[in-house]
Amino acid sequence: MLTNLPKIKLQIFFTSFACLFFLSNCLFAEDELKDVSVYKVGDRKEFWTWNLKVMPPEDIKLQATCRGIGENVYIFVSDDVWDVNVFRQDIEKIMYAFDHSTPEASIDKDKGIYKILTETFGCPPDVDDDSRIYFLISQLGEYRGHHFDGYFRFFDELEGKHSNHTEILYLDCDDPSDDYYLGIIAHELQHLIHWQYDRNEAGWIGESLSEVAMIICGFYTDKKHVIRYLNNTDSPLVSKGHHKISYGACLLWGTYIYERLGIEFLGNLVCEKENGLKGFQNTLESMNVEDDFSTVFGDWLVANYVCSNPVNDEKFKYKSIPLPIIPTIKHFFSLPVYETGKVNGYAADYLKFSIERAKDKKLRIIFKSDIPADFLIKIIRIYNDDLSNPEVEDVVLNEPIETFDVSDVGVDCREIVLVVSVLKTTKEPIPYSFSASLITCAETVLSQ
Repeated sequence: MLTNLPKIKLQIFFTSFACLFFLSNCLFAEDELKDVSVYKVGDRKEFWTWNLKVMPPEDIKLQATCRGIGENVYIFVSDDVWDVNVFRQDIEKIMYAFDHSTPEASIDKDKGIYKILTETFGCPPDVDDDSRIYFLISQLGEYRGHHFDGYFRFFDELEGKHSNHTEILYLDCDDPSDDYYLGIIAHELQHLIHWQYDRNEAGWIGESLSEVAMIICGFYTDKKHVIRYLNNTDSPLVSKGHHKISYGACLLWGTYIYERLGIEFLGNLVCEKENGLKGFQNTLESMNVEDDFSTVFGDWLVANYVCSNPVNDEKFKYKSIPLPIIPTIKHFFSLPVYETGKVNGYAADYLKFSIERAKDKKLRIIFKSDIPADFLIKIIRIYNDDLSNPEVEDVVLNEPIETFDVSDVGVDCREIVLVVSVLKTTKEPIPYSFSASLITCAETVLSQ
């Protein structure tokens, strides 16, 4: 691995240089091209789109009329929903948010979605030599109870029978200028930009960046996904296959890495050609970040639990968003206890022990697993009179049966939380078992 280091650094340098060069060219070209409009309001055009009422989707044609032209966007609306679902005021609000201004919660309320995201992630592709992006608003419909809000089709960037061969985002007509749908625009625009730089990125990385694109534009509108994840944290962040992605986990992860690693990290991650965990680690190394993925991931799991209280340690809190609920826990009110559990790879179980008031006690935990080296375990100590300063310890499992103690509990510290995760992708949850009991401080740890 060390023998390849110079080559890796050289590749990282040229990748970063290429991204910066392309971005500067894009920004200079923007002012030159944005005043040249191919269409005028009232022009009609036929588009290829998808019939999403069947799976796989069918390619169909749709007639739409240009209802707005902004600095960076053409807005076409399907004729059957104009003045029914979509109105003039919707078009004006969409153009204003895209080109000029975002909510107070954004990183810059005086910039539109387009400028915030192109400055963060880079410029979108431009296969049609027209700097404006098309929005096609229509009735996207639903399939088996799943309602579609918007999407980006990468093959519109390619030559093909059913390709529009232009930069286009497909948006639903249901209240299209509501903050929720403006957030969808930010989400899908990141996917479009990402395709320009890395066409094979792992789904969970792409969705994490699209979710944080919504956050930096001021649209914390996916709270329902966050609630769903926090109600079941045994949902993997890292996954193989798009159908397994947890959007709530991705929103929290994207926001966390933005706040912890900086907004530059997001753009560098988009430019990184390697995918998934390897690409993430490469980006850390290219920015000389000492922490590796597993360290950042473990701290993120802790943050998801402790940030319900004001926390002083920067790495254990969110500044951009509040969490709507605390994660679901397994709570043990009395000891001793013996339990079994299962946890998916890159997911988490939170095991909470409420300690009775007692002096000179420690909590002894005996943890059993068949693959100890793959487990990530954190101990969180919560103090009764200082909720803002939880203490966090790492537990390293060297043996299939490992014993560890948490000392000085029962008086000032009456809440212990064990965070359990597995640092590899898994097809099935990984089983484990543990026992927990209070012992006097005089007792020593038993060798196993």
